[in-house]
Amino acid sequence: MNELNYNSNRIFLLLFIIFPFLLNSCFNPDDGQELNIFAAASLSEPFNAIKDGYKESINIDYDGSFSLINKINLGATPDIVIIAGLENIELINQNFIEISSIRPLIKNELVLLHKNKLGNSLSLSEVCLNQDIIFGVADPFLAPLGKQSNLAMNKYEDCKKIMAEGNIRISSNARALISALNYGHLDAAIIYKSDYINSIGNNNSFRISEENFNEIIYYPVLIMSNDNDNKLSMKENFVKHLFSDDTKELFDRFGFEMVTNDIK
Repeated sequence: MNELNYNSNRIFLLLFIIFPFLLNSCFNPDDGQELNIFAAASLSEPFNAIKDGYKESINIDYDGSFSLINKINLGATPDIVIIAGLENIELINQNFIEISSIRPLIKNELVLLHKNKLGNSLSLSEVCLNQDIIFGVADPFLAPLGKQSNLAMNKYEDCKKIMAEGNIRISSNARALISALNYGHLDAAIIYKSDYINSIGNNNSFRISEENFNEIIYYPVLIMSNDNDNKLSMKENFVKHLFSDDTKELFDRFGFEMVTNDIK
């Protein structure tokens, strides 16, 4: 038994050491001349359109912003990162890869969505109070959408109660939450306004509540830097493209607003 434990510990230690290198080899920005991008899951629609129209080859990994940050902290080395929440930049461990530039790109906002059959405009407190409503949010440990949803819910005793009792459906990120709504698994959810426009707007079963969260989510674009960076000009050109008038119109179409000078 002692020998088995010893061997198990050796295997665990070996995996702990080599995992970052395996992850890095699977997502290495120096392989060829393809831009490797990490993007928040809520950006999949506009960035798929950007990818289709861009002249260079692009590979995009979509996930919850916290999940993307975890990948970087485990050794992944993307060329460009676009996450939700300016405050989350500080979570990136720059011992593996440095951030050479940061620019706020677009912004989004949180809305409460519920089925039409539940009434004209339910408040968040009313949704939490009604035990017959199947209510969903994003995972606060994987996605900033979930973190901001938790902050909003913690303002109401009824919402804190259902969180404590586990009477709420948790989705891994914004895209998973939208899928749960579209498949009819949820009666209400806190989502991004852009997701309503892109994925729910044509569904007459849902409406946006008049609940005002007063919560703006900013998405910064980060250029990541490596030693002997041979793709710096490619990165800079892509970021320049993101701030072009054509891309601004695209973001507008998908429910995002380009950031100007409103950040305090």
